[in-house]
Amino acid sequence: MRLYLVRHAAVAVDPARPGPEWHLSADGRAAADALATQHPWADVGVAYSSNEPKAIATAQRIVAPHGLPLRIDRELREVEGRRWVEGGAARYEEFVRGYLAGDEPDGWEELGTVRERVTAAVDAALARHAGDDVAVVSHGLALTAYVSGLLGLNAAAAFEMWSAIRFPDVAIVDPATQTLERPFGG
Repeated sequence: MRLYLVRHAAVAVDPARPGPEWHLSADGRAAADALATQHPWADVGVAYSSNEPKAIATAQRIVAPHGLPLRIDRELREVEGRRWVEGGAARYEEFVRGYLAGDEPDGWEELGTVRERVTAAVDAALARHAGDDVAVVSHGLALTAYVSGLLGLNAAAAFEMWSAIRFPDVAIVDPATQTLERPFGG
């Protein structure tokens, strides 16, 4: 039994809209289609996705060629309260580094809360499909919160992992041993 953790594909950024409403870009759609052919999805029994459009679209493109069932779980959503950060990627990275170290940027959902809800959602999916490989399509910070809690990573290691996650990307976890068999970015 394996757990495939998938970060959604690249989005069309629209600073005028909240991030949870963003959709995949043309490149993101193509990358999600490619991901559907690049990994051994044949062993996966079911996929779960965040309820955000970018995650659902990524999941749909992965499961469609393989006829896999797809379940939507709101608890797999990204960290709530994040807003577009003026200053670009470098400024956003500062916010993320602080967040993973325990700072709480104004309005962001508490890291411990994110970790608990994503862990509960993943654990429930694994319990419902015992013996099957399960794929979970979610978001960079939500997946970082889950994996860093699972592995007991400190803030620096969690930030390093988050920094390595691509659009889209897959990590593989052995739930029985709670070990990372394939890291993001690998």
